[in-house]
Amino acid sequence: MPHWWLEARLPIIVFGVLFTLWVLIPAPEGESDFASRLRNRFRK
Repeated sequence: MPHWWLEARLPIIVFGVLFTLWVLIPAPEGESDFASRLRNRFRK
């Protein structure tokens, strides 16, 4: 596997993990944000 493959995929993997954590960690009580709306759509 070429070396550039890891360099190309690493930012995508890091972004995906951080985005998943952002959606899974609940927002503070009474605060509505984009992640909260996404979470509500997945729970339906």
